[in-house]
Amino acid sequence: MRNYQSGATLIIVLVLLVAITIVGTLAIRQSQVGLNIATNSQAQQLMLQNSDAAFFNVEQEDNIIQSLSSSGMFGYIDGAANKDKELVFCYRGVLPNKENPKLKTPFFDISRASIMAWNAPDKSPKNNSLGADGYCSTSTVSENFFTSGRKAVMTQVAVKFSTEAQNDPFYGQILGTDDNTVKLQRSKPVKVFAVSIMPGLTTVESSKIDTCFSSHMNDPTIPDGVSPEGDSEDSVTRCLEKLSVPFQSSVTEYVIAQDFV
Repeated sequence: MRNYQSGATLIIVLVLLVAITIVGTLAIRQSQVGLNIATNSQAQQLMLQNSDAAFFNVEQEDNIIQSLSSSGMFGYIDGAANKDKELVFCYRGVLPNKENPKLKTPFFDISRASIMAWNAPDKSPKNNSLGADGYCSTSTVSENFFTSGRKAVMTQVAVKFSTEAQNDPFYGQILGTDDNTVKLQRSKPVKVFAVSIMPGLTTVESSKIDTCFSSHMNDPTIPDGVSPEGDSEDSVTRCLEKLSVPFQSSVTEYVIAQDFV
């Protein structure tokens, strides 16, 4: 009788070990899911804050004055000939400077900006009419394309005057022809896009992410009579979405108008 019952004890112990193992595995998986949710939430919040920081800089009074100049982010792309173009630049943080590590780059510098344009009969947008220094790069380690020294978030900004006015024959014209009176420019709506990513959260090849930033428009406007080639009509966010790269995209529309009090 004693020998018969000793075998049953072994089976019971094995069953208990299996049950404990299952409960432990479920608990670990639940913890991992909770951690992933928390991490995703924090990442989205961090990327949103960086996009908001870009818009905050756009709206700063000192930056607005510079932006409206001929070398500014609004003034440079102003005019009827640039309605469908996008002025692109990477929102950089601290400028690498051995002599003064705290020196920061200006929010916008025309020498570090690029133009994305799509003109007929091209089957895809062209990105090199102003050079390629404006596009954020996840593969370039010699420059700081991140918004802070932590090198966690990268934000690319694009400026485009609203295409709603593209059929307006008076777009860009000056109001008033009398030399003795004040002449005003017509009000113009302009869109500012901010796309933020965290390269550390993805295993996608850096070159593919860079292609999304440098070969796609935020608001593609396909010229009449042109058949897009490949995925050229995809926006920046659509390109990142296809690669399963986490991103945060924001867009704000401003109206540029002159007013004399």
